[in-house]
Amino acid sequence: MEKSEKNEIRKWVKEQRKALDAAAATRWNEAICEQLLNLEEIRRAFCVYCYASLHHEAGTWKLIESLLKQGKYIAVPKVAGRELEFYAIFGKTDLEEGVMGIMEPKPSCLKIHDLKAPVIVPGIAFDKTGNRIGYGGGYYDRFFEREPHHLRIAIAYGFQMFDRVPAESHDICMDRIITP
Repeated sequence: MEKSEKNEIRKWVKEQRKALDAAAATRWNEAICEQLLNLEEIRRAFCVYCYASLHHEAGTWKLIESLLKQGKYIAVPKVAGRELEFYAIFGKTDLEEGVMGIMEPKPSCLKIHDLKAPVIVPGIAFDKTGNRIGYGGGYYDRFFEREPHHLRIAIAYGFQMFDRVPAESHDICMDRIITP
């Protein structure tokens, strides 16, 4: 598919996210968090793999804090070469700036390998069939190719949903997409 089409969608969504009113973002993040906390797969999970949101992404901090209060393990990705590895965190103090300015677990964090952990997946744009446009690095696609049995849950604001987004054969679809 057209790389330029993906890049146009990326640019448009990033502009929409930047323009998003803080109060609306808070409301939407709370609505997404509530839906996630009510998912049976999240309630049953011992550990949840989750990204640390930044740059106006659909927010994960309320979810992370809620799950930690429930006594669940939260594992956040760290880039290792061309792969993602997940490490347990117990709060924001366990994170430091990593590749591309993304918050990653500090070296003191414990590596987690839970093949049954649901994964909260970031992205730029999604469509109704579960296709995802990420940031272009292919990290999550390679991770899910290596560990295909995780439940893949994307979270997004309404304007990140499209009727169709370009997808290539190596792109891994999401099992669920949660919007406000």
